[in-house]
Amino acid sequence: MGARFCKCGAVVNGEGCRQCRSTPGASTTYKTTKQRGYGADWKELSERYRRHHPLCEDCLANDKTVPACEVHHIVPISVDPSLRLEWANLVALCNTCHAGRHVSQ
Repeated sequence: MGARFCKCGAVVNGEGCRQCRSTPGASTTYKTTKQRGYGADWKELSERYRRHHPLCEDCLANDKTVPACEVHHIVPISVDPSLRLEWANLVALCNTCHAGRHVSQ
């Protein structure tokens, strides 16, 4: 099983992050992509952003040329939902850099 997002937004390789699994009474149901704020409007914006930024912006800052395959919210939706579709709150990233950004949050 590959990396995915826990219900709290953390990048995980299994059934959820350690904190969510160990929380007494924690629900094991996960929100859908749309419920987490990633509906059709997000998909369209994400694809448009990647057309304008086809390379990972973090890798470019380190003189590497790696295709971007993810669009990351700089300020997470959970912190400020009003920035969900703001172009200035986005950054195009490769899988490795995207996972790294979530680990550091």
